[in-house]
Amino acid sequence: MNKGLVQKLLPHLIAVVVFVVVAALYCKPTLQGMVLHQEDIVQWEAMAKNSFDFKAAHGHFPLWTNGMFSGMPAYQIAMEPNVPASPLLFIKLFTLGLPKPIAFFFLACICFYFLTQVLRVNPFVGIFGALAYAYATYNPVIIVVGHETKMWSIALMPSVIAGVILIYERKYWLGGALTALMMGLLINMNHMQVVYYTLMILFAMTISYIITWIKRGETRHLILAGSVAVVAGLSAVCVNAVQLLTTLDVAKASIRGGTELADKNSATTKTGLSQDYALSYSMYKTEPFVMMVPNMYGGSSSSISEKMTESKTVEALQSMPPQLANQISGAAISYWGGIGNITAGPPYIGAIVCFLALLGFFILDSKQKWWILALTALTILMSWGEYFKDFNTFLLNVLPGYNKFRAPSMIIIIPTFLLGMMAVMTVQKIISTQNRVELWDRYKKGLIATGVVFVLLLLIYFNSDFTNAIDKNLSQNVNEASPEIKNYVQQFLSALKDDRKSLFMSSLGRTLLFILIAAAALWLIIKKAVQPKWVLVVVGIFSFIDIISVDNKYLNDEHFQDKETKENSLQPTAADNKILEDKSFYRVFDLRQGAASTLTYGARPTAYFHKTIGGYHPAKLSIYQDLIEKQLNKNNIEQQLFISPGSVPTVNMLNTKYIIQSMQGGADSVVVNPSNLGPAWFVNAVKYESSPFAVMNALANFNPKDTAVVFAKDQNISSHAPTTNPSDSIYLVSNENDEVSYKYNAASNRFAVFSEVFYDRGWKAYIDGKETPIVRTNYVLRGLSVPAGQHDVRFVFHPSSYYNGQKIALFGGILIWLMIIGTIIQTYRESKADKAPYA
Repeated sequence: MNKGLVQKLLPHLIAVVVFVVVAALYCKPTLQGMVLHQEDIVQWEAMAKNSFDFKAAHGHFPLWTNGMFSGMPAYQIAMEPNVPASPLLFIKLFTLGLPKPIAFFFLACICFYFLTQVLRVNPFVGIFGALAYAYATYNPVIIVVGHETKMWSIALMPSVIAGVILIYERKYWLGGALTALMMGLLINMNHMQVVYYTLMILFAMTISYIITWIKRGETRHLILAGSVAVVAGLSAVCVNAVQLLTTLDVAKASIRGGTELADKNSATTKTGLSQDYALSYSMYKTEPFVMMVPNMYGGSSSSISEKMTESKTVEALQSMPPQLANQISGAAISYWGGIGNITAGPPYIGAIVCFLALLGFFILDSKQKWWILALTALTILMSWGEYFKDFNTFLLNVLPGYNKFRAPSMIIIIPTFLLGMMAVMTVQKIISTQNRVELWDRYKKGLIATGVVFVLLLLIYFNSDFTNAIDKNLSQNVNEASPEIKNYVQQFLSALKDDRKSLFMSSLGRTLLFILIAAAALWLIIKKAVQPKWVLVVVGIFSFIDIISVDNKYLNDEHFQDKETKENSLQPTAADNKILEDKSFYRVFDLRQGAASTLTYGARPTAYFHKTIGGYHPAKLSIYQDLIEKQLNKNNIEQQLFISPGSVPTVNMLNTKYIIQSMQGGADSVVVNPSNLGPAWFVNAVKYESSPFAVMNALANFNPKDTAVVFAKDQNISSHAPTTNPSDSIYLVSNENDEVSYKYNAASNRFAVFSEVFYDRGWKAYIDGKETPIVRTNYVLRGLSVPAGQHDVRFVFHPSSYYNGQKIALFGGILIWLMIIGTIIQTYRESKADKAPYA
């Protein structure tokens, strides 16, 4: 092998080895056969179980799941696009087949490292920058809770930016191919919020480049670069057409697309998420400083005793009566920021990284820093969400698609990326600048700015109340208590504030220490006191120690468990086993953790064992959410079902055969619903209502066995002959998710109601092979007007969004392959031209 080529490749090979070794050491239990305990993954396994069972029986995933919410599209749960030879399979190559979570950190390192090389950064500076980005504390935090698609997307984001920069720097073939491929992979991870944030970065960066090109009169390059970028982006969209089209399709019918019953109490409007819902999980205005000071707001919502070896709060709890201590100990959490009472950890990116980025705004030239500064400032304002309501409400109304997302705090991943990018460019500028006098002047300005930041942090410390909503509620609730109890509680709250103040100050001191180390090291480079390579090692090692020591509090060996323990967490209870003896088609209403929890959050993995009327999904069908809010989640429904299991009409019409309840002593009770209507039935009357509100209200007090409630606009397709002929019958033959078959016998024309969720974006009905219109019945169900006689009824789910998407995805895949092949040919030609002898 050519010696020059070896020397050229060696730093990159070292980078790959470092990334693998660091990830393997950090996630060592994975190599010992252990797995992470991730609540969201356990929840997903329950959500996807019905789809995986179908695949085991039929060889492919269904497009409709029966597992949750009485049935819903399975696109966002488990689905295969079935596009042959898709370039998206490159993800396996980029992760070297490493197991999760090692693969997450490795991919993030590789993608950010690639960006640093596109930015012409020293490979060893790139290694430390990549480690800082991959191990930013937000990443292990989301891995632990199971937000895997988000982590894959964050890992891939830098490579997309790198590909576009290559296009803008006139590497058209290479940049186009990489942009198409990496953006394709990013979209394929199906976390559209991260895709949206990536597009925001690309938009800001593109505007900056366009301004530069116009100033230089480079119109031809502007048109060519823009054209390549657009083609690459369209190719990435096309190769993901199955996923995108089905997502867009279901979004129109999901809670993300609004509700017909929107009112001031709804989480959604008529067109999307409500303002309050979209702005939930916002950061306090000073909270983004946690990127630099991790425990400034307490870190996470865990007990304060986990953060401190000597806690005044613990001492206060130990000094009070045990019964009172047990009652209020849950309030002893360290976090007091704006996100709420549940947050798993801070988005810490490192004191040294923040310091280097801050220096960069004074040291770097204007090519990249101004758009980075502008976007960083904008996204920090956006992270404030409800705490900067007028501004963020304006953005919700103006930015296309922005009101489809929630959790403004999540946008902090943009500053995380941008400041990391700034940090590596700053170090590169320092080690490569020859004019040390000018560099020293700029460096001093950066030090002054850093000092100003510390002054601001001290002002925040001295002007904060260190309390959260739980503290305030607790303080209010003891107003009526005895003076003794009130005194104990006030001592507890005072101790809690003292502990939080201590966490803030110790974290600030820690940040100052790391910044002083980095500042001293950079000063030595600027003064040429030592060789830059040794200073780089010091800065790089300490920046990684800085981050990993915080990470270790949120992802460590204790979060791993053996596979057997994980499997045991999904074992059926005695109640589950009793129900599973029934092999017919039915649904379950699990009330063991309350109706609200089961119907909204899927608190138990009920869907892992049963077809349930509850579950969890962030984009459930809006009509079903309406049913939950207006009928299934009424305040007294648990007590009502306990006293009389068949007393709730909407429960009966959903084929709810079993109700699981918790009894005293912790045992589970299985109750057979005597009024369950089964998979299908004939009604004797059809009641017509003119509006969604009227239809929903009619469900509160009606007999679904006898009467169907239908929209007045469907009167012409819901004709029937009122009769009570007892010999008429209809029964389920089979329910195979995407295809459901029935047989019936009727002496006259009848109206049949089916306990299947109405969804007009793919379901078609056939009577003896002839298509017939499906009538939306009882707000959420399907109904059919059927002719007299003996006939077969078949429902088939054949969404055009999926099947059209397959054709487009094949075209997109071919485009990306052509770009990759073209890049290889172009690179080969350039290498031959470089080797050709001069004339």
